[in-house]
Amino acid sequence: MRESIGGTWLLGFVVLFIVLFSGYLAVSINYTKAFKVKNQIINLIEQNEGFRTSNMGGMLNTASDDQLSSSSATEDKIYQYIRNIGYANTTITTDNCKDRGNYYTGGYCVRRICTSNGAYYKVTSFIKIELPLIWSSFTIPITGETKTIFYDNSNVKCG
Repeated sequence: MRESIGGTWLLGFVVLFIVLFSGYLAVSINYTKAFKVKNQIINLIEQNEGFRTSNMGGMLNTASDDQLSSSSATEDKIYQYIRNIGYANTTITTDNCKDRGNYYTGGYCVRRICTSNGAYYKVTSFIKIELPLIWSSFTIPITGETKTIFYDNSNVKCG
């Protein structure tokens, strides 16, 4: 009898370890994906020398890859990247972006900050972690900044 109870405790510890390790891996993968998205958004903004919004008028979800790749808008290129890697975080809303800038389709925020001779952008992507056993969820923001993009003040209004 004593050995069977000891075996049950050991089995419980093994199951607990597997659950904790699997949860850690899942959170780690989502965290890495959110960092990759943030870094790619920053790269695209710097390559396009600023953030230009989409001209598709709310049709990003139904746009084809050909329409997105032929567009010159930074938002379209970002959305194509997000959709291709499977990040599109639909649980993020405009409430998450209150102090972080404007919310864009795909679950990220971009805020333009003006300097004396240019601007830089703060980009925020999110991780949403849900714990179903205790009915809890929380959102972790991941923020990064672009380099300063210098503008000719006569051509571009900043603000």
